[in-house]
Amino acid sequence: MLTIHADTSHVIQLAVGPAFMLAAIGGTLTVLTNRLARINDRTIKRRDDLERSGDEASLVLHQELKALNRRAKVTNAAITVAAMCAILVCVLIGSLFLGNELGIPFDRMVASLFVLAMLGLIATYTLMLVEIYLAQHSINPP
Repeated sequence: MLTIHADTSHVIQLAVGPAFMLAAIGGTLTVLTNRLARINDRTIKRRDDLERSGDEASLVLHQELKALNRRAKVTNAAITVAAMCAILVCVLIGSLFLGNELGIPFDRMVASLFVLAMLGLIATYTLMLVEIYLAQHSINPP
């Protein structure tokens, strides 16, 4: 019969918060990858339109392609930061259990990893807001 020690059950309790954070990051990654897919689809459509366009339409299409490229770069950056954040959370959870099993106090490292993960999450959402602003700005230019 498997017996869970009091320390292990406490570590499981500590890991629940970061596990929820990991789920939130996964949801955010889904949103970001869907946005990137839509940007890519739109870019392909506009490149096809560019091949069939005249000189007047060409300028407008080039401007839209430039805006789509900028949005794609920001979205890619957000995805990269979110993935790094998820990796930090996974390392955090692993270090909780590893520290418990080896009897090593990883409390400072866990705290540092959590702070870094939160900063990554803040950066992810900031980049997502920038991309949303760029999308809105390209629809309604000043």
